Amino acid sequence: MTTGKIYKRKYQSYQWGAVIDLSTGSLDNLIRIFASEPETHADTLEGRGPARYAVIPKLGSIVVKCYKRGGVISRINKQYYLKTGAVRSKKEFEFLLAAAKSGASVSKPIAYASLGGIFYKAWLITEVIEDHISFARLSRDKKEKAVTLMPSIARNIRRLIQNKIHHVDLHPGNILIDKYDRNYIIDFDKAYYFSGSRDKLTGLYQKRWNKAVHKHRLPEVLTSLPLFQRTP
Repeated sequence: MTTGKIYKRKYQSYQWGAVIDLSTGSLDNLIRIFASEPETHADTLEGRGPARYAVIPKLGSIVVKCYKRGGVISRINKQYYLKTGAVRSKKEFEFLLAAAKSGASVSKPIAYASLGGIFYKAWLITEVIEDHISFARLSRDKKEKAVTLMPSIARNIRRLIQNKIHHVDLHPGNILIDKYDRNYIIDFDKAYYFSGSRDKLTGLYQKRWNKAVHKHRLPEVLTSLPLFQRTP
């Protein structure tokens, strides 16, 4: 699932994995960021969950995703997860690498971290996508421009489909558009490898996408996302 060597180590009781050999200075900076308050979005379709933005020497501009529980259980436990399989940050990190290897344009993973044993906290570190806007917001503000970007977004999603990667929660808020109109897929937290046909997987992507368009009252034209075409 990886594109190269992954550097793994334990430091200050945290378990780390990274695409580069992180210095102790970088690790210390990241640990301090973990303890800070995350930024949140009022719009539930704005993609990325609780996140911290920072600039770290040698790493540059980064986003630190903090995994938080939702729903009823969050009233008593917001940060800890029961380890029943892969650590959430490690799993998302690996799917980002796999998606990038497939040719899809995604937020570039740098590292993951976890703290604890059976009950753990988790973080994911990725590069910042500079000057971005979510496709959901762009479609509300500039519908005509959003329509022109739909073919390239569909091509990006079809690369995941060709490699049987099911994002599960892919909607217009999980697509970021940069100042050059390039699109990036984010938030692979729920991803898994799909065992059925690619046509069936395409249908699942389309259904989730259309559900979000209707639920959040985005322009109806977004439902014409051309997923049922071959990726060049």
